[in-house]
Amino acid sequence: MNAKLLKNLIKEAVREAVREEIGVLLLEQKKQELTEIKTVNFTSNDVPMGADTKSALRSKMGAMFGYDVPQAQSQLKVNPKADNPFMAFIEDAGANMTAQDLSGLRNLG
Repeated sequence: MNAKLLKNLIKEAVREAVREEIGVLLLEQKKQELTEIKTVNFTSNDVPMGADTKSALRSKMGAMFGYDVPQAQSQLKVNPKADNPFMAFIEDAGANMTAQDLSGLRNLG
């Protein structure tokens, strides 16, 4: 028998078997219902109105879902006389990195 013909017969038999069985396999899978058990109680009184409302809202909503945003400890300033005037910002970002931030950086390289 020709090897190419045998190969084609096997491929067609596998395709037919998969077509017949795929419906059965899909029906046998357990369908699980997804549920959300976290409730959030939030009103506009929880966020102070002012110039930094957007940031306060972001922090409040993040804290409700377990994402704590580190708060800046001091006011950072650009030093125009330094070799890198933005070094204070870079150092602050490095000091306040979360585990998720570090994991993302590790995946980059």
